[in-house]
Amino acid sequence: MKKYSFVEFFCGAGGSHLGFKKEGSYETILASDIDDEMCEVIKLNNPEISNVLCDDINNLANKNLLKIINLKKGELDVMFGGVVCKGFSLAGVRSSSDERNLLYRPYIDIVNQLKPKISIIENVPGMKTMTIQDNPSGKEKKEIDFAWKQLEKLNGLKSSQTKGTASKETIKLIKQIETNREEYRNTVKKGSLKVVDDIIKRYNDIGYHVIKPEILKASDYGAATTRSRLIIIAIRNDLDYSIFNFPPTYKRKHKTVGQALKKVNYNKKNDLDNLPMNHAEKTIKRFKYIPEGKNIQTVIDTLPDDLKISKFYSRGSTMRLSRFDPAPTLVPGHSNFPVHPTLNRCITVREAATIMGFPQNYKFIGSHTKRCEQVGQAVVMEMAYAIAKSCSEFLNKVD
Repeated sequence: MKKYSFVEFFCGAGGSHLGFKKEGSYETILASDIDDEMCEVIKLNNPEISNVLCDDINNLANKNLLKIINLKKGELDVMFGGVVCKGFSLAGVRSSSDERNLLYRPYIDIVNQLKPKISIIENVPGMKTMTIQDNPSGKEKKEIDFAWKQLEKLNGLKSSQTKGTASKETIKLIKQIETNREEYRNTVKKGSLKVVDDIIKRYNDIGYHVIKPEILKASDYGAATTRSRLIIIAIRNDLDYSIFNFPPTYKRKHKTVGQALKKVNYNKKNDLDNLPMNHAEKTIKRFKYIPEGKNIQTVIDTLPDDLKISKFYSRGSTMRLSRFDPAPTLVPGHSNFPVHPTLNRCITVREAATIMGFPQNYKFIGSHTKRCEQVGQAVVMEMAYAIAKSCSEFLNKVD
């Protein structure tokens, strides 16, 4: 069986690599990430990858990558980039001058260097609506950066107010910033160019046709999480891009958290990724009040006096997962994940990884916070598998 060549940038802990590997038609010849520990996770679990480069995408764009992967220009089959998404996330304030918003540009520069048959960009859905300042003047950038910092400062100050720890000076400062909040919001929204439009133009300029960008939900492809991602697929112009098809959605009933957790081997005592967190006694007592599938917000007003907390804390990790539904997007908050469906503790790194499609023998490294990030920032394996299958079906037709 022919093996298609596959390279990946912003590879994270390897969820996308695993999806393409599972499909069976690919050989990963290069994986890269800027994070040292992400690269170590890739090396530890995937010794078959011959080249793992830990470097900034801007530096990689200036290297002779064809020499590293030992291919000629145009021979590479698939290139995948899970471009850093924090600048596009719908959570928090988005700044149109955030430098992270431009990391797709050196990625596309590398596409131009390697000329793969297929190039893929994966990102949060928020990328679809994000605008950027295209080469803003120094004055414009300063105005945007100042407004963004003021809004970020306001978020921090209001959190202390919500917790009841704000001083009189803090409350006064909150009022001052709130007076100009709408003006600041309008300033950070300024953007002369839609990110997706810029991506399409840059692909077109180097000889690629972009298939209509689609938002895919992981649970539609057999995953136990509803995590959604924007997928942008570009096909080289010398190939018949009209025959490429996005993966069809999963026809069977969605996989649930309960089904996923049945795969976890709880008898494996030496699995460091499956060690529960040591929660404070009061935290455990609060967990007992959260119904399955609900957030602590639903019971926060009925907690006993000794367990009362501010609504500031009623987010993210204070949701209890349901055994009977897919998990929402697993974003580690305060170094931990949501609450287990039936136990009064947060799910472990191993349990979260299993929900995300990682195999049971996959190892993560570093602090607990880092291991949570390695799982929470990964591409869902089942979604990557579905994309890989669509790519191989296309390549089988055009080769």
